[in-house]
Amino acid sequence: MFKMLLTAGTYYYFNWRYFHFVKELRQQPSHFRFFFICFLVNYSFFILCSIQELYLIENWLLFAVLLFIETQLYTGWDTRCARFSTLIGIIYGLSANIFCRSIIAAVMNQNLQYFDNHISSADNLKWLPVLLGFLFAGAAMHFLSSPKRMARSRQILDYPKHQSFLLGIMIGLFLYLFLNLLLYSAPFNDLLLKLWSIKSCLFCIGGLYIAVRYTRRICELDGYREKNQYMEKKLREQISQGEAFRQQAVHDLLTGLYNRQQAEKTIPLLVRQGLPFVLCFLDLDGLKTVNDRYGHDEGDRYILTVTEIVRQECRNGEDLLFRYGGDEFLILFMGLTVEQAEKRAEHINEKLRGQENTGKNTYPMSLSYGAVDSTAYGTLSEFIQEADKKMYVQKQSKKADRKE
Repeated sequence: MFKMLLTAGTYYYFNWRYFHFVKELRQQPSHFRFFFICFLVNYSFFILCSIQELYLIENWLLFAVLLFIETQLYTGWDTRCARFSTLIGIIYGLSANIFCRSIIAAVMNQNLQYFDNHISSADNLKWLPVLLGFLFAGAAMHFLSSPKRMARSRQILDYPKHQSFLLGIMIGLFLYLFLNLLLYSAPFNDLLLKLWSIKSCLFCIGGLYIAVRYTRRICELDGYREKNQYMEKKLREQISQGEAFRQQAVHDLLTGLYNRQQAEKTIPLLVRQGLPFVLCFLDLDGLKTVNDRYGHDEGDRYILTVTEIVRQECRNGEDLLFRYGGDEFLILFMGLTVEQAEKRAEHINEKLRGQENTGKNTYPMSLSYGAVDSTAYGTLSEFIQEADKKMYVQKQSKKADRKE
């Protein structure tokens, strides 16, 4: 009875550490009642196998199936986690048991048959290696449950394609250990068989360590690759956002033309580079009246109509167009004379006036302009002032003509 209670205590330790390992792996709450019920079921199963004197190969095969079902229940039918956890527990549990049986058999110079499930035999010595085996297996599960090692195990579960490779290795190791249980049917006392059995246990534990380590490294590489892809995506988004902000900083929101700030940067730069151009200052006629009488939406349509016509008159890739203010535009005609620029501005006016005859507008559209040569003035303010004067003269002339 004492031996049975002692063995039950070590098995309870293994059972508790195993389900604690599963709990940490899944990061779920503890269920002590479930742990205890599984202990009672599993230990009763081992007692029944001993009473029935099943071969060890049958005993451990049935135990693996039982442990897998229990783990499935505990994890909420998370099959990937259950397979991984069950194989870990079985490999460590079976390795520890075989190792202890073989070591004790070698030290005591006893036949391996004395350590099988035939408890009816007076020579059966299995209780001591079973006790030590579950004790060592529980200690191994305790070792694997440390936060650092649990994080590595979770990382493996995050990559099913790599976990499949590891599960294949683990199943192979389990079958290798499984076949070693056939040695306990051998009717002779052979030290080489015992040493072979010890070597097999060490080989399986070492193989499992290498397989887990290799799989974790592959998962880490995949993790780094995913992080790099994520960072590249974020970087592209930031570049795209930066470009969008830059475009907003230099473009007018309504028309999409370059804004006043960009004009104030561009014109001095062209002057310093000695590139000849004509600055044409445009001012819409009657925009305030349109806004007051028809509303700002109609005023915006007026501005957009002018913008479209002005774009058509500008040479793509050569001339530069800016919205300088609410109803003011600047055109930099590159390489043209003042006379050529004024002809283009007048052509714009003709197209605008032609909008009155299309039936789309109930008010007249036109603009006033003033053009100056870049070689005649040195600063931006001088350009604007002179062009504005010319534009103002033209606007006043139109007002005088309307009064007449």
